[in-house]
Amino acid sequence: MLHNASDITTVRAEDVGDMARTQEERKADTRARLLAAAADLFADQGIESVSVDAVAEAAGRTSGAVYAHFGSKQGLLLALLDSWKDSVLTVLMAEVAVSDSPAGQLAAVWSGVSDTSDPETARWPVLEHELWLRAARDPEVAAIMQARNSESLRFIARQLDGWTQAVGARPAAAPDELAVLVRALLTGLTLQRRLDPTTVPDDLALTGFAALVGLPVDGVGVPGTGTRTATTAPD
Repeated sequence: MLHNASDITTVRAEDVGDMARTQEERKADTRARLLAAAADLFADQGIESVSVDAVAEAAGRTSGAVYAHFGSKQGLLLALLDSWKDSVLTVLMAEVAVSDSPAGQLAAVWSGVSDTSDPETARWPVLEHELWLRAARDPEVAAIMQARNSESLRFIARQLDGWTQAVGARPAAAPDELAVLVRALLTGLTLQRRLDPTTVPDDLALTGFAALVGLPVDGVGVPGTGTRTATTAPD
C-alpha cells in the first residue's frame, strides 16, 4: 500500500527502469532473431531471392522490424557481415587450444569448418559464397567484405606465425602469404566437399594443410581413422 506521494514517485521510477530494460532486451532479441533468420535464408535460397518480408516472417517479426533495426535489406546484410568478425576464428582457435599435438590441432581446425552435421557450421561455406557473389555485384558490400577479409587474414597470420614457431614447423610461405593460402585451401576444400564429399576425405585435407604449414606429411592423419596411405593403381 502507498502512504505518500514519495512512494508513488519511487514506484514509478523503478517501473520505468524495468520497462526500459525490458524494452532493450526485446530489441536485442528481435535483432538477433532477424540476423539468424537472414543467415539461414541467405544460405538456403541465395541473397537475391530472399525478401525483407521473408526474413521477418522467419524471425516471427514484421517487416517493419527489419526496417527499424537495419533500414533496408542491404543494411541487414551489412549488419550480418559485421556480426561475423570474430565468431568463426574464435571457435577455431578454441578448438586448437584443447588439442594435444600439431596433427591434432590441424585436425581440429579442419573438423571445425568441414563438419556438416551441425547446421550452424554447415551453412558457413554456402553463405560465404553467396556473400562473395553479392560483393562482385555491389561495391558497398565488396568494401565491407574486403575490410573483413583483411582483418581476418591479419589475425590468421599472427596465429600461424606463433603456432609454426611453437611446434617447429617450416611453412611454405611467410605468415601473411601463408594466411592467404590456408584460408583459400579451407574455403576451396569445404565447398568441394559439400559438392562431392567422396572427393575430400579428411586425411587428404590434412595432408594438404600439413604441406602448407610445414609439418611432416608422413604420419599426419585424422585421430581415430588412421593415417593417409599411398594410392596404388589396380592390378
